[in-house]
Amino acid sequence: MTSGAKPNEALPALVMLHGFALDARMWRRQVEAFSSAYRVLTVDLPGFGPQGRELGQVDPAADVLRALDATKIDRVHVVANSFGAAVASDLALRHPGRVRSLTFVGPLLLGRRTGIEAWSRCVALAAEGDKATAAEIWLDDPLFEHLRHDEELFEELRGIVLDYGGGHWTGRVSSHWSDPDPVPRLRKLDIPALVVSGEKDIPSFIQMAEAYARTLPRARREVIAGAGHLANVERPAEFNALLQEFWSSL
Repeated sequence: MTSGAKPNEALPALVMLHGFALDARMWRRQVEAFSSAYRVLTVDLPGFGPQGRELGQVDPAADVLRALDATKIDRVHVVANSFGAAVASDLALRHPGRVRSLTFVGPLLLGRRTGIEAWSRCVALAAEGDKATAAEIWLDDPLFEHLRHDEELFEELRGIVLDYGGGHWTGRVSSHWSDPDPVPRLRKLDIPALVVSGEKDIPSFIQMAEAYARTLPRARREVIAGAGHLANVERPAEFNALLQEFWSSL
């Protein structure tokens, strides 16, 4: 896990949790936008990032909590993409008093079908030791179809994914969750939430975002036109404006 936080502890704090096969670099545009007004913490979740290790069973939410404690952050705005949203949900369910707000973009909801066609092929290739091809197959999934229309952005994403070691595909990293189907508990989670999708995200992730918006009692739903699964990367100005307006409304 890597982290970066502003030293001014008087600033409101936010933590950003990345999607699967990605790492904290996916939030570069948000770090640049908000680091002057917020204490920003970015993390590489266990098993991800250039320094990711094969750790066996991991507890991502507990690792995020340890990062908050280590940086002396009491309450935090959480911003999470895809896999990171499952981590954020787990953190909020375990420690609601530590979370000021939740923002999900293209979120994964545990217990729901992801619709990621490449998964089984990536698992097979990684098991054979061909992690590089597994990464390319992952990037070829319809999940990233819209991003592929922008060559520069796609190459940026590709560089991050190629740094992923594939431990979750090989089974040498597995994530522990406090609840494999959190929806019943999420219905009682009294935390302001912003649920964002790119309009071009794949149907299964749109459906998971809608489920979060229906379930979380204080949820607000937004769709960013012209964006796919990684709306914060593809349309950073629109995404950042939504974040700032949401936080200001609190």
